[in-house]
Amino acid sequence: MNRKGDDLLIVGPPQKTQQLLQLEVMQERYLDIPQDISESFGRELAGYLGEKSLPYFIDLITTTSHYDLYGLRLKRSNHHFQIDGLFLFRSFFLITEIKHLRGILSVNEAQQLIQSKESEDKVYQHPLSQANSQKEQLRKVLEDLGFESIPIYTLVIFTYDRANITFEHPDMIPVQQLLFRLKELTRKFSDPRLDRNQLLQLGKKLLSMHRERPLTFLQPSREVLRNMKRGVFCPKCKPKVMKWTYGTWKCSKCGYKDKNAHLPALIDFVFLFGYTINNKQARWFLLLDSIYTASRILRKLEVESYGGNKNKTYNLRFLLNSYKGRP
Repeated sequence: MNRKGDDLLIVGPPQKTQQLLQLEVMQERYLDIPQDISESFGRELAGYLGEKSLPYFIDLITTTSHYDLYGLRLKRSNHHFQIDGLFLFRSFFLITEIKHLRGILSVNEAQQLIQSKESEDKVYQHPLSQANSQKEQLRKVLEDLGFESIPIYTLVIFTYDRANITFEHPDMIPVQQLLFRLKELTRKFSDPRLDRNQLLQLGKKLLSMHRERPLTFLQPSREVLRNMKRGVFCPKCKPKVMKWTYGTWKCSKCGYKDKNAHLPALIDFVFLFGYTINNKQARWFLLLDSIYTASRILRKLEVESYGGNKNKTYNLRFLLNSYKGRP
């Protein structure tokens, strides 16, 4: 994405992770949401909201070309590491560790971050140590790519605007101070190490190396299946379930019709149970009585399938490619 002429270019803006999209589906489809699902959703959502708040402040740096990558997950040796925000300037690179935490934030003598909220304390690893670990791993990746002499700086950014930060550290700042800190860094690192084309090529290369975290799907146990809201939700009056009638889906409450309303429901199924589905599973999840109707709906998807007619399985992985999450 190219903005403001050639001064500012952004690669990989903040997006919801596959894990957050999956947890959104679980939040909507579970009748009784398990506590671990609810807590995971809160963490993933906080991370996404934190990342979303950064572009506004980064974009205020209009005099220097830079490439921004959010949620970049790279492989190094036999493990992966993830960077909340990586900003590539011609003279230096900036790693940001983003914390979207409420309440009172402090650092104890053991160099742990403490979040005090609603009479409860939560203990976290010191965020600068996280960022510095990412720095060393990124440095090795860059060396493998032939970029060895570029300074890498790390910042911890607290993005919840009403958090009470009780300590002072030049590299651990509220998001409102980011513009000021960036101006300091661009003055400190003023000698360009890369030309604009090299910056472009490196941004593209790192983006091509990004690997999503693999999803973990639910095991279809009796307990899990009983705890699911099934059916095709009406987009106008969700979670009202639509019915298949005369070749289309119709909502009994508002009368809305849509012959393709099953597509979001099938995406939900993928996030819940995995990339493949058969006729029996489709009838169960879409609340269809007819084997023929389910078969026709699945065939019209024109996706890869396996097995004979009675045991045919359809691969729905492609449905996720254009899915961006709940509105």
